[in-house]
Amino acid sequence: MQFTWKAAMNGYTEKDWRDFVFFSANVQHLLGIHQLDIQQNLHRAAINFSGRQAETDVTKFQFEDETFWLSPECAQFILSFHFGYYRAVPAFLVQRGYKLCIPVAKEVMSQQSQHYAALLGDRWQKQVVFLEAEDPYLFFKLRRQMDLGYHIFCYLDGGVSAAKGAQRRKLKKMPFLNGRISVQHGILDMAHLLGKKMTVLIAEMPIENEHITIRTLDHCDVNWYPNRKHFTEYNNRIIYEEFEEVLLEYPEAWEAWLYLHKTMSPSSDETKWPAANRIISFSNKEKQLLFDKFTYLSYLFPETIF
Repeated sequence: MQFTWKAAMNGYTEKDWRDFVFFSANVQHLLGIHQLDIQQNLHRAAINFSGRQAETDVTKFQFEDETFWLSPECAQFILSFHFGYYRAVPAFLVQRGYKLCIPVAKEVMSQQSQHYAALLGDRWQKQVVFLEAEDPYLFFKLRRQMDLGYHIFCYLDGGVSAAKGAQRRKLKKMPFLNGRISVQHGILDMAHLLGKKMTVLIAEMPIENEHITIRTLDHCDVNWYPNRKHFTEYNNRIIYEEFEEVLLEYPEAWEAWLYLHKTMSPSSDETKWPAANRIISFSNKEKQLLFDKFTYLSYLFPETIF
């Protein structure tokens, strides 16, 4: 096993390998892939795709068809995932006249402002409003912005910046792929409380040299569900079931593989974990550690064993 680890680590820096062992645990829980070489191929594909999609020209995007329920004038909740060319979804909307209110972590607000300033120039502040996701009065501020005609835009699967707030958010475990993940339901609760419609958009993977399509993954009118708990539980399940189909076709396009352990706590049936593929070695601050991919716990490994 020692030889396998060292051979697999070739081409990785210490930090890269440390990041990989968490990635390995995430895909092992949810995709059921135990083979280290397959995990590494997926990891490299995910890293490469993340770099490509960050540089995509958003002018090459288009709606799949007319979405009559998603008009710039009727404010609603627009949700998406960090999948595919996800940065183009809000950019596509604001370029077509939509006004967006986007809850973001305080630490990335400046970075996000610069992104939209580069995209829209001086007019970005008339179309995009950022609110601190950690604000205890967020619900009331979102309601005010919707009254002013702003759509609420949010990524359901969090992000790297969401890691620090993961423990503060109310999360619920739900089945996903071969395991379970913890999902946020607050944004769906807010949609129901405000009586606003909800649309989930996703940027599909393109055919070579063709436009990249943004399509509706799901749409819901909250008036169909008088009970907020039933609305939230049902729609979380349906949205993630539909996302599963897209994800299984292009698993390398989901950026969240890189940080699921920080924000969505993957888990699965322990009986599906072969002992030989559960433990992996990594280094951190000049210490050699063993990482249990099932529990996400690390243990100091005596150097004399190596």
